[in-house]
Amino acid sequence: MKNQLGFPVPSRKLAVAVAAVVGLGLSACDVTNVQPQNALPEDTVYSSASRVALAVTGVYNAAQSGFYDPLNGGGLAIRGYPFGAAANALDDARGEDVVDMAGFFGIVYRNQITPSSPNVVNMWSTCYALVNQANVTLAGLQQATTSGVITAADAAVYQGEMLFLRALAHHELVLHFSRPFTENNGTSPGVPYRETAVNTKEAIEVARLVDRGTVANDYTKLLADLNLAETNLPATRTGNARVTRATKGAAIALKQRIYLYQGNWAKAAEEGNKLISNGAPFISSIGGFALMATPQEAFPGGANVTNENIFSIENSADDNPGTNGALATVFGSRQPIASGGINARGLMAVSPILYNAPFWTCTDLRRTQLTQADAPRYALRKYRDATNNTDFAPIIRYAEVILNQAEAEARNGNSARALVLLNAIRNRAVATADQYATGSLNGTALIQAILNERRIELVGEGFRWDDIHRLSPTTYSPLAGGGIPAKFLSSQVALAQYSCGAGTLLRPSVAAIAYSNSLFLWPIPAIEVANALSNIV
Repeated sequence: MKNQLGFPVPSRKLAVAVAAVVGLGLSACDVTNVQPQNALPEDTVYSSASRVALAVTGVYNAAQSGFYDPLNGGGLAIRGYPFGAAANALDDARGEDVVDMAGFFGIVYRNQITPSSPNVVNMWSTCYALVNQANVTLAGLQQATTSGVITAADAAVYQGEMLFLRALAHHELVLHFSRPFTENNGTSPGVPYRETAVNTKEAIEVARLVDRGTVANDYTKLLADLNLAETNLPATRTGNARVTRATKGAAIALKQRIYLYQGNWAKAAEEGNKLISNGAPFISSIGGFALMATPQEAFPGGANVTNENIFSIENSADDNPGTNGALATVFGSRQPIASGGINARGLMAVSPILYNAPFWTCTDLRRTQLTQADAPRYALRKYRDATNNTDFAPIIRYAEVILNQAEAEARNGNSARALVLLNAIRNRAVATADQYATGSLNGTALIQAILNERRIELVGEGFRWDDIHRLSPTTYSPLAGGGIPAKFLSSQVALAQYSCGAGTLLRPSVAAIAYSNSLFLWPIPAIEVANALSNIV
């Protein structure tokens, strides 16, 4: 069993072998074994520029494919934990806009989680393994810079990448295991924010004493990491690295998201303005990010490198979340390719709750281009490669940045600009007759329209839980009084239940979870509570 201090992973290629040395921590059986037999010693890793580069690549590998433990005595598997696919799938499975069709996500979808549930344990352990690999690499970068192995300029870029990934992992943990910042300005217990390398027995004992702190403390450290990352990271890269390696724009966009979730509308807008021009068409002066002309162009499938993509986790034919985890397999149509499908497993479907919502217009291109009838459900067509599982996992898209900015501006009272931003997303998909006229929305109606648009635009990308979590303490909660809305069972789903604009035709059978219910949050894994010396319950 692994805990938050990180764990070594078996190597599949040299980058992963190097990654193993930067993922040291409590091992499965022996906490004194902090040097895996298949890993290079740290002195060797940081003795050449090429090996340092591989160590950094290894941290991205930890973000993409940490190992999944079924906790039943079976072998370890790769399911895209934490960010190669799992965050996208699980964060939507926690909400009501998709349906768990095969029971594969049943524990999460039905809100039946426990401190020993595999999804809970593996998200916790792989996020912290990623954090620890980033921290060990940060320490190694200092060593390599001091010894002249790499230049200070290269070290600064690498440092920015590690801080970005460390913040991304910690924020995912805060969303699942801690109360929203907006509940009480962040005074609730947070998650342990790890900033030191755990690669010796002594470091393990020190790290085990770190407690949860507060949500506010976590947000302070998240933003500090991202501020330095923004300073150090390049504005642009070339090839696939434009989207698969952290950039200045990615750090800014993640800061904007964090400020939005914090309810700090002014700071969210300030960050967004760095990436958004004054008027349409909106193009970022940093990185050249822009919206694609149509929804389908934003999701061409496979190695998705478009101007709309800010940061994604790379998957490839030889390194991916596999048949049980890849995004195309999870969300795609089961129909054969000859019939327009992708031969996927169709583990999750678009829910009639979203499909029938009156705010999703019937001629919206996101229906015709990005969903597909696959009886008894509608499948999602954002991910296309169920053969080789090469679809990149989208983490930050320019469309999200625009919608974040629209909400921040609306909450700041700048309704005119907020509506222009909302229309930038909406008008590329809806018929002219369905477009919002200038001045037609303001105040609470405008904010609700933006929140509705997020549900349509971001479905299948892992944002539904984020919004349920942050909005539950507010008047905009998807469930009155806060909490997780009711959901459909797969047995309730039939094509006849999908009717554009008709609303929910059946009463969902998966009961809603009130905001006050302990099941609203994931519990700290039992193994973590047992191993921690401080109060981490």
